[in-house]
Amino acid sequence: MGYLPPFEEDVFISYAHLDDDTLPRERRSWVAQLDYDLKQLVAAKLREDPAVWRDPDVRGNEDFETVISQSLARAATLLCVMSPTFLDGKWCQRELEEFVSSAERNFGLQVGAKNRIFKVEKLPVDPKKVETLRPLHGTGTYKLYGPDPEGKLRPFRPQLDDKESLSYYRRLDDLAEDIAATLKRMRQGGSFETPGTAKPLAVYVAATTSDLDEEANEIRRDLRDRGYAVLPPPGDLPFRAKDFKERVGQYLSQAVLSVHLIGAEYGFVPEGENTRSNAWLEHEMAMERSRAKEFLRLIWMRPRLSPSDPRQRRFVEYLRDDPGVQAGADMLETNLEDLKTVLQDRLREIKESQAAPAERPERRACVFEERAQGAATAATVAPASEPIRIYIICDQLDLHSDRLAMLSDFLYDQGYECILPSDVEDEREALQEHADNLDICDACIIYFGEASDRWLSTKLRELRKALSRRPRPILAKAVYMAPPETAGKRTLRTHEANVLRDSESFSPDCLQPFLAQLHGREKGTGAR
Repeated sequence: MGYLPPFEEDVFISYAHLDDDTLPRERRSWVAQLDYDLKQLVAAKLREDPAVWRDPDVRGNEDFETVISQSLARAATLLCVMSPTFLDGKWCQRELEEFVSSAERNFGLQVGAKNRIFKVEKLPVDPKKVETLRPLHGTGTYKLYGPDPEGKLRPFRPQLDDKESLSYYRRLDDLAEDIAATLKRMRQGGSFETPGTAKPLAVYVAATTSDLDEEANEIRRDLRDRGYAVLPPPGDLPFRAKDFKERVGQYLSQAVLSVHLIGAEYGFVPEGENTRSNAWLEHEMAMERSRAKEFLRLIWMRPRLSPSDPRQRRFVEYLRDDPGVQAGADMLETNLEDLKTVLQDRLREIKESQAAPAERPERRACVFEERAQGAATAATVAPASEPIRIYIICDQLDLHSDRLAMLSDFLYDQGYECILPSDVEDEREALQEHADNLDICDACIIYFGEASDRWLSTKLRELRKALSRRPRPILAKAVYMAPPETAGKRTLRTHEANVLRDSESFSPDCLQPFLAQLHGREKGTGAR
């Protein structure tokens, strides 16, 4: 019995058996690893173990009727592992049809705004072929592949590559979050809403290309963690231009703001559209929507972006140079953290204007530097009579290490109050202490020593959630790279915190970027 009493299986994994391959040094095959990881992540979000079913054997028609068909009828959700092989497989399509037939008879395929079908892409698939499978329209898609050093797209291999592991678990965690939310909604009868509950503000995050997948997912996660509704919901927008425009228009009409992340690739051109990409069309429709005074646009690209594709180059030049684009929009060529700051500033202004319409400030185009200066003055710090509290987040394996002791001793000698996790065995008590420390600290350092890349990803996510709920911003945050050296540590890059790389022996010099940020914001001179 799974999480949902009416069902025996919470998740049915449908896949082509050729996709369940194993490379040398992998302990589990690809789909088996997905199965294992998904169970752990969903269990953490439900606080109960889910029942996940997959068929490890290739079966014939008779077996389908007696085994697979029965399991599909008893499954709450379906997860399709998408690949060219999946789309060509008759059994995979039959499993999809069987689940849809059963779901429509029992509970319905839609649960509120949630769809009971999800899909991960092990490899890129032809959107035209996906378009022919109507049950997959509007279902959540999570890409578990990326470019190799030569630029070729291939599946993530989390057991072999630490860098890929971080991207893999981030995207799988998003999938687990959405599956858990659907199961919870089904358990509560299909709705979380109660009479009188105000709907959250909705933000439209426009489609982007594969070179910005991580950044787009980061923005979506950050918005959801802060309680905003993110549109469009997980899933593919229609491939045909007419349906594409209709769906985008519906979502834009519900949003108060749109975010457009512009990358180096051009994207796809919807069927029936001559030259404009999906990102170009979404921006033009958002411009039309922004004629309403209550709608804003944020356009973001990396500094000095210069696409090689001439079509994308024209699009970027149009965004930079056309006066009509600038009206009612923030045009940012910055790092991702700056985009987050401006995005939250804009959403706060919208909330304030809705709360007090009579006092709504006049809308104006803003320059990013002005926004940053305004944010700087809003930073609040601990009272002057109290020391600055720095919470050092570490795994229990590192709690008694010599390097951690040297780090905390140095900070203490500089006048900072260091907070370390307690050596407690009770998991519930440890989690409560961790939450309390995140609430009271003024700055934090994640001490990355013996723990795994997955642990670091979890701590960054917990930090992101905690900071979104704090009444005052944090002054500084960093990841301190402690021994032993690993491939994951060598390649780690993040805009969320200063990455502090120390020498073989402890050197206070590596802390300077963190301390400089801390001092600047303590004096009110740093951006929030």
